[in-house]
Amino acid sequence: MKISSEDLKEKWRAFKTQEGMLQRLDPMHPMDFFVGINRNGNNELVLITTTEPIQLKSSDSFEVEKNIRKDGRWATQITLTKKENEDIFSRFCLELVEVSAAAKNEKEGLDSIVRRFVAWQRLFANHSNDLSVNVIKGLIGELIFLRKASKHYGWETLLTAWTGPEGADRDFVFKEKWYEIKAISTGKDKVTISSLNQLESSSPGNLLIFRVDETVATDADARSIVGLIDDVRQDIIDNPVLVQRFDEKLISLGYIKKKSYETIYFSVGELNCYRVDNTFPRLVTNDVPPEVVSVKYELSIPGLDGWKVNEETLWNYQTIEKTI
Repeated sequence: MKISSEDLKEKWRAFKTQEGMLQRLDPMHPMDFFVGINRNGNNELVLITTTEPIQLKSSDSFEVEKNIRKDGRWATQITLTKKENEDIFSRFCLELVEVSAAAKNEKEGLDSIVRRFVAWQRLFANHSNDLSVNVIKGLIGELIFLRKASKHYGWETLLTAWTGPEGADRDFVFKEKWYEIKAISTGKDKVTISSLNQLESSSPGNLLIFRVDETVATDADARSIVGLIDDVRQDIIDNPVLVQRFDEKLISLGYIKKKSYETIYFSVGELNCYRVDNTFPRLVTNDVPPEVVSVKYELSIPGLDGWKVNEETLWNYQTIEKTI
């Protein structure tokens, strides 16, 4: 049974006169999820397991309790504590359900749920703040790179190499090369390098600069971050494990689907690619005194013409088997 976050909210609304009651969410789901309203009138999602789960941490927006039942099974209750957060809570609960839908056994399902729960904890601390336009533009560049690179790398390899969301110095790191993705406005002639380590590596790499600008919905080239994410998800839809990994990357970046993102549009212009080797103009650790612990600098884009390569050159040095 395919459900949406709106379906969840409808179920909670239907329970308003039956506080303290629970209903099985989906009899076909491998995990025993129940929804209901507790005796204080708050929405809750309850997971029943035969194995004792770890105690998950509560937050300002929801409370988590773990109890053993009379039948010897365990109940993990996740309860909304702030009514104004119902939208994000419903999406959070839905993801816990979805991420465990392909579980082969209870342990595998619990592991998936815990990983997704932990990933969401950080989002609840800042859920009221949308990502900035600059952050969205950067994510757009990475998503477009993912789809371009999928013609040359398998999706499993790509998502493993996408280390930027975990705070790595470079956005994509493969065994023998790496890619740093930048998204800047059309007409801008400088690109910011945010640290000494961003372009510092013993292996060759590539700096990719996308031109991304805000636009209006009527623009023929208008694209939204929501649409681009849906495109990537559709590319890997047949592999639930990869979809889960992709979603976790987005959560690590602070992205969750919001209606506000559906009305912000961007146009993507030219892509410039630069080979980063030992001759590339960059700052590295040996260039600065040890007392300098943080560096942020700008590169002149016209000045990088000597290292510019076309897309064909970017990819054609090797062919990697594509897998999903």
